[in-house]
Amino acid sequence: MDILLYMSDQHSYRLQGYAGDPVVRTPNLDRIAASGTVFDNAMTACPLCVPARAAMISGLLPSNNGVLFNFNAISSDLATFLHSLNASGYDTVLCGRMHFVGPDQRHGYSRRIAGDRTPVFHNNPRPDPRPTPTRVRGYDENSSVYYIGAGDSPVLAYDRYVVKNALDYLAMDHEKPQFITVGTYGPHFPYVAPKELYDYYYDKVSLDDVDGDYAGHPVLEGKMQETDPEVVRAARAAYYGLTEQQDRHIGEVYDAFQAYLKRTGREGIFLYTSDHGDMNGTHGYFGKQVFYEPSIHIPFLLAGDGVPAGVRNKGAVSLLDIGKTVCGFAGARVLKGDGEDLSARIREGKDDPDRMVVSEQYTYLSNGDTSLGRLVRRGEWKYFTYSGFEDHDQLFDLESDPGEHRNLLRERPELVKELREALNGLKSYDAVMEHENWVMEQLRILRKCDFDDTEERWVPPQDLSELENPIRSKRPFAPVAWAVQMRKKLEG
Repeated sequence: MDILLYMSDQHSYRLQGYAGDPVVRTPNLDRIAASGTVFDNAMTACPLCVPARAAMISGLLPSNNGVLFNFNAISSDLATFLHSLNASGYDTVLCGRMHFVGPDQRHGYSRRIAGDRTPVFHNNPRPDPRPTPTRVRGYDENSSVYYIGAGDSPVLAYDRYVVKNALDYLAMDHEKPQFITVGTYGPHFPYVAPKELYDYYYDKVSLDDVDGDYAGHPVLEGKMQETDPEVVRAARAAYYGLTEQQDRHIGEVYDAFQAYLKRTGREGIFLYTSDHGDMNGTHGYFGKQVFYEPSIHIPFLLAGDGVPAGVRNKGAVSLLDIGKTVCGFAGARVLKGDGEDLSARIREGKDDPDRMVVSEQYTYLSNGDTSLGRLVRRGEWKYFTYSGFEDHDQLFDLESDPGEHRNLLRERPELVKELREALNGLKSYDAVMEHENWVMEQLRILRKCDFDDTEERWVPPQDLSELENPIRSKRPFAPVAWAVQMRKKLEG
């Protein structure tokens, strides 16, 4: 059986037609969902790129694999589900983005057919060779509201490159069973979308959930909230446009995969997910690194041989389940870890409404301290807590309160106790910090190293057009508070 995993970056579950969004156009995701099985309540393991992806391939929560932030990596001695597939005879092919950190850019992939976009620190790309420095910005949550508009961007160009390489690969026949990951950058910011899509969505997006007075969790103190209607509308138009563009790419790859299976006479399964979502103006927040729904709730659907059509599962599942489930379908060894193999449930069309899944987030606070957050999801209930802020725990009923406005913590003490028990046995904040302090000590050296491998990365074309007059927040720019504090610690 051949398996293709298409993994985008920063696609919030709610921005899909089959998920109920009345504005976004995602005809390809809608048709794949109708022909397969959808998990309507899938949670990321961490609302941040590198920890989420490390959790997915290892099947371990960030506190258990040691990857808490964007600047560290799992050990090369740790077997991932990709190693398990490879040991079972699979060719494990990486086409594009997986956001690995450091000189090990494989972690079980037998080969890469399209480079990555953003190596960091000790796989640091060499300086931009262009004679005129690029004006493009907007790759993090604060700068994202200073570079918005209609046009082209390195994100769009990168995804065109990845999809072309995926289509070329699927046009060839391959002897070994294939596990192919197609990893794109969109709909991650910069909030720049093709003009036709940006213009289409500009007057259609709603600003009803943009609330600058939202009383977010106190751990978010210092996190920027931008509510200027001009800025938020533009950012939303671009994000919706980026999502539709991603849907087009998904459709191309899905159709090419089906043609490959038909041509070779093989069985196959197509999966789609994303590492986390994007707040995109909800409550005035942008980006990820929060436990609110647009950031934590991700797409997870699959279609193909042995997968029932038209099934919608409401029980909670996790990004941690991806690797185990793939191995379950492939007949490869399912490694121990924090996720579950859902393959039998999927084949039988069964749901598990009482299952509890956990997500984690380690963050720097505006005062320089750190906190470890943990979330538990079961059915319509979501509870989360942060170390050092236990008096501010939050419980939401997402069925009656999808906007997460009413904290029911005091009203449901027995339920809170039950959900908290799901966290028993996980590493304490002190134990996690012991490892994290060690990591930071290593990074003081590693971040100064350059192990850049041009064969493993993509370089933006030098003639890529840039926005002449991007829409910008009227606020003076300031970097994200956690990034400032983290860099202070690294340089200490």
